Amino acid sequence: MATPLAQEPRATVVVGMELFGVTPWVEKVCERLAAAGYAAIAPDFYWRQSRRAELGYDDAGRKEGFRLLGRLTREGVVDDTEASLAAGAELGAGAGSAFVGFSVGGHLGVLTATRRPLDLVVTCYGGWTLDGGIPLAEPEPPLTPQGAESMAAHGTRLLGLVGGQDFLISMDEWQRLGQRLEQADVRHELIGYPAAQHGFLCEDRPESYDADAADDAWKHILKALAQLPHQD
Repeated sequence: MATPLAQEPRATVVVGMELFGVTPWVEKVCERLAAAGYAAIAPDFYWRQSRRAELGYDDAGRKEGFRLLGRLTREGVVDDTEASLAAGAELGAGAGSAFVGFSVGGHLGVLTATRRPLDLVVTCYGGWTLDGGIPLAEPEPPLTPQGAESMAAHGTRLLGLVGGQDFLISMDEWQRLGQRLEQADVRHELIGYPAAQHGFLCEDRPESYDADAADDAWKHILKALAQLPHQD
């Protein structure tokens, strides 16, 4: 959890962790959002299986991350998001609610938005939303036509960011995602970075980090957050 130093939080932003859990980089994301004026809260979604799992960006960390991911439930994800939003309210944050998720976290944000109202979801290379592929996306993924219609009914706006070289999300899937949102009248903006890889926002992973794409992506994220209902 991170909050502004010199003002009440303008709104609450739930930060959806990567596969590797609440890493030091996720904590830095919270600090960056707090510096921009928000109450930023990163739930440890794995807590029911492993309290504050410390996973490395390696094969062992990836294997353990998928094991823990396989045990998440949709109800648990929504409950933890609601608890985070409640914590923001207790800190005096404005009424605005956003979920900014990275990779797995992007999936969790989309999933949550189909089940409860959020003003904004930012999904940064969040996979498995249309075609499934993980236990959490079975027996059907979150963005079925009905899921997209629920998001529209909640009034949620979606900002999607992806790299053109992403191994998890094909350009075909990205286009179909836009079509699904369009058909359901979900307000959305999808932005692609042709040369960027999966995980391009994380500077702690130099093999995939793309400074130019990350800088532009953060501008879009902060612009979208600035449109939230807020208090001055």
